[in-house]
Amino acid sequence: MDDTLALPRLQQSLRRLQYLVAALATLLLLLAGMTGWLLLQRNAPLHADSISTQRLQVLDDRGVVRVQIGQDADDDDRRSRSAGLLIFDRSGVERGGLSTFEDGSTALALDAPLGMGDARLRDRAGLRVDADGSAQLLLTDNLTRGVVRLHSKGTGGGGMDTFRWDMSNGTLHTRTLTYDGDERSQRAFDP
Repeated sequence: MDDTLALPRLQQSLRRLQYLVAALATLLLLLAGMTGWLLLQRNAPLHADSISTQRLQVLDDRGVVRVQIGQDADDDDRRSRSAGLLIFDRSGVERGGLSTFEDGSTALALDAPLGMGDARLRDRAGLRVDADGSAQLLLTDNLTRGVVRLHSKGTGGGGMDTFRWDMSNGTLHTRTLTYDGDERSQRAFDP
């Protein structure tokens, strides 16, 4: 075998191998630099001009949802489907929210803790503005009975109602204070 022909081919293969090793070393240095930069950026604040999503949830350090922004499911049992912001306590139980409803109203509600009164009706302070512009602020007790209500009519006027619930005969007594005076009324309800 003639070594004079094999030597140039061997030198050419060695040069190719050297170029390949240099390219791989450059790529490895670039990847190491990018990895270091990404590690430094992991605690940097995220900034985005716009985020589009169906639902956004904020979790606490234990992974419990504390705030949720989104829309009710189609089959939700609220009086009208809503979209808005819900807040939750440390155990993940809803404690209130701010919503707009498909019926044109909007509401801000604050709920009692789970176990205080009827579990299905935990609203204790509620502010609502209806589609006609009328508004009310209602405070309820743990028996889910209205205690005091401030209200305005979309057409003008309004007042303050206080309630007494007579459970023995199923009568709701209402005392309304307006600028024009003091009114009392009553109506039957099913106890």
